[in-house]
Amino acid sequence: MEAERVFGEDAVDRLRDHLDDPGERTEMVPPPPPLPPGGPSARAKRIVKGVIRRGIAWYVDPRVDDAAAQVSHQLGSRIEAVREETIPTDEQNAEVRALTVNFELLKGELRSVQTIMEELATAIAPAAGPQAASERMAELRERVNALDRRLRQVKNAALPPSTSAAEAPAGDVAPPSASSESFDYVAFERRFRGDPAHILEQARERYLPLLREHAPVLDVGCGAGDLLEILRDANVEASGVDITSDMVAEAQARGLDVHQADAVEYLRSLPEHSLGSIVAIQVIEHLPIGVLVQLLELAATRLRPGGVFIAETPNPGSLFVLGNSYILDPTHVWPIHPALATFLCENAGFHRIEVRYYDPAESLHLPRITDPDAPAWVEDVNRAFEQLNTTLYGPLDYAVIATAPAG
Repeated sequence: MEAERVFGEDAVDRLRDHLDDPGERTEMVPPPPPLPPGGPSARAKRIVKGVIRRGIAWYVDPRVDDAAAQVSHQLGSRIEAVREETIPTDEQNAEVRALTVNFELLKGELRSVQTIMEELATAIAPAAGPQAASERMAELRERVNALDRRLRQVKNAALPPSTSAAEAPAGDVAPPSASSESFDYVAFERRFRGDPAHILEQARERYLPLLREHAPVLDVGCGAGDLLEILRDANVEASGVDITSDMVAEAQARGLDVHQADAVEYLRSLPEHSLGSIVAIQVIEHLPIGVLVQLLELAATRLRPGGVFIAETPNPGSLFVLGNSYILDPTHVWPIHPALATFLCENAGFHRIEVRYYDPAESLHLPRITDPDAPAWVEDVNRAFEQLNTTLYGPLDYAVIATAPAG
């Protein structure tokens, strides 16, 4: 402490030197002789005063007074400096006043927003109150989507039978087949999609528990029927539909219930609420947007209440996927972003839409710096690496899982 340093140097050293100097030290005064009996009291008083004066002579030395005065001055200066540091300046006082005013204004705005939200919630759900406003809004959204779907159906029904694909509204053209006579899609898929045994195990882990709970299952774009075979081995009722004749023939040779047809037309031929689940693995990226919308709307009506629609597709949120597996396949029409898939399922009338990501390209990830003695800025570098890993080498696939409305 500053005060301790002041007292501990100049003043104390001077006092110690003064006491240790033999020439300056006042000799101890022997006790005075006893007063003679009956002596005057005035003489006794003078003797006592003399002894006391000589005993404290060192204490009232002028040099000690000077040291004490210096210490007192330094201590007073320090106290004044501390006092000035603790007194806020005019600028600080003004800033505090401004912050106080802004805080009060912010509280007023918050109360205003809260009042508006309460009034809006009351307008949406007059009887139920704010707690049910979100549910009422969901009901209104479903009604609007249903009216929109009905309007499109009426427009499609009003088209004359002779209307060609070129004259039909955008999005209502027939889907192209996944393969053509000039392109061997079966051989392409077997070469580039990966190890069939690994793909089979992935499908088992990802979808078998969910599909087992929602039978019967329709596999749209079932190919050679690998997933159907998994379901059959698990005693789950399932069938499939695919447009490629070679794939259908192979699946039928394995004893699987597979139909060669356009998926939209096949769904249209099925009774409403006749399926427990519909699954489309690596299919929706092959469909034009108009066909995909029809597929989703039909799926929502063909599923039982609480049934599930599952669509797995390449994840365009990973640039590695876009630049490799997605662009490699010439039959891909458009990458379906998870947000777009969610939006389309909502518009088709599905509830409780979930997105699950699979198979991150971890072998390509930039490694984190794990040195315990690394400087603090290394955490910023690690966060940047994580963002790059997600953008460049994120999950290769994702699945959107949508639940059919209760009724």
